[in-house]
Amino acid sequence: MTFDKLEDIEKYKGFHPGFERAIEFLRSADLEDLPTGRHLIDGENLFVSVVEYTTKEQGYLEGHKNYIDIQLITKGSEKIGYAKLNGQKIKEHYDTVKDIAFYFGECEYLTLMPGEFAVFFPDDLHMPGMMKDKTSEVKKIVVKVKV
Repeated sequence: MTFDKLEDIEKYKGFHPGFERAIEFLRSADLEDLPTGRHLIDGENLFVSVVEYTTKEQGYLEGHKNYIDIQLITKGSEKIGYAKLNGQKIKEHYDTVKDIAFYFGECEYLTLMPGEFAVFFPDDLHMPGMMKDKTSEVKKIVVKVKV
């Protein structure tokens, strides 16, 4: 898991071959006005999901096998739980179509604000969408980079 300011994202280009193109997209797109939905950059190898929601009090850890998530917020703020995948009890088994499984378990938290991003690799479980002090209306961009 990596957490940093969007202005410093360039230094992560070497994390994975798909990151350079993902970072180019994040640097060139009008992120605040990007409409909700799925936006293909390189087919299923690299795409963006734009979602809007209200943060919540409870959630579950989630994990992906086929994609790395680069998550950033353009509106609102949220807490995101995170933990290394390490034998946590499964809540919902892996769905190959949705590339997601859900887990029970303890985690640490970070707060994601506009201008910040977090990267979650397949061995990083995460619990997005959690409220900080009170609920917040969030607009989030999730760049999905195929492993």
